[in-house]
Amino acid sequence: MLAFIAASAAILLTPGPTNTLLAAGGATLPLRKGLLLPFAEALGYSIAVSLFFLMAQGLQGRPEAFVVVKLAAAGWLIYSAIKLWRTRLDAGAPAPRFAFGRVFLTTLVNPKALLVGVVFIPQQPFPNALAWIGTYAGLSIGAGIGWVLLGTLLPKRLRRHSYKGAALVLTGFSLAAVASAVTG
Repeated sequence: MLAFIAASAAILLTPGPTNTLLAAGGATLPLRKGLLLPFAEALGYSIAVSLFFLMAQGLQGRPEAFVVVKLAAAGWLIYSAIKLWRTRLDAGAPAPRFAFGRVFLTTLVNPKALLVGVVFIPQQPFPNALAWIGTYAGLSIGAGIGWVLLGTLLPKRLRRHSYKGAALVLTGFSLAAVASAVTG
């Protein structure tokens, strides 16, 4: 379990699509509302990791399943990037429920969930795996709070560009997911 916690912490602290949205939320939302976003991340990871864990046996030896997951993730990321690019901060930040939903859905298709559910958690009966999944979700809340707080540290003059910056980063992750799906 200690190795799992260390690997999980490392992956949760690595920049990625969800962390990009958490930092953008920290930069644009009032702190109280921004601090709700890590709970969307934890919920998304709980569901996605559980599903990937349950599907792990069926995914072994089926590379086409991984391609479908990568393309779905790429589609969602590019959609989110477009929505973020079009969001005008001077018109006010989006309602927190939209930010919460965007973080939740992005986390559902985050490749980190696939890695954790298929590789990090040892195969065992699902009820026994719930402790591992719960641990990962709990760690994601702590890391998520860190990413939100990082967003609050952006200088005021840069905050107005945080959605455009996040859109560019998400586009990069989307292109990487497509390239990974195409090259196998």
